[in-house]
Amino acid sequence: MKIHDFQFRIYYKDTDASGIAYHANYLAYAERARSEWFNDAGMPITDLLARGDAFVVCRADVEYKRPAPLNAMVTIKTAVKEIKAASCISEQTFWIGDQHIATVHVEAVSVDTNTLRPKRIPADIRALYENYLVEGEK
Repeated sequence: MKIHDFQFRIYYKDTDASGIAYHANYLAYAERARSEWFNDAGMPITDLLARGDAFVVCRADVEYKRPAPLNAMVTIKTAVKEIKAASCISEQTFWIGDQHIATVHVEAVSVDTNTLRPKRIPADIRALYENYLVEGEK
């Protein structure tokens, strides 16, 4: 099992009045990390779209543990928790150094870009997900 790491800095524009990352931004950070995961796995989102495949988020849960202050370097570790016929659940843990600051669980559904209807995850994409599947998960 592999875990994908994505690192970024908290900029001033990302913070609220108290100087910490605004809570809603965590979903945007998680999306950026998933997009980079696809790029690094050899299947850029542009290639997916060109062939008529896309993933849309149908559920996202965020658990905040500690704030992310201005200028902090954050690492998001992405792993796959579950692969279903037409969807996948990922777990993205946010870290500042060795401090776990948040966890995002996202379920994304495979859709046909022409109809926007759910469809089975294509075999080649399923294989990419399986490389990041947490051991013991299904």
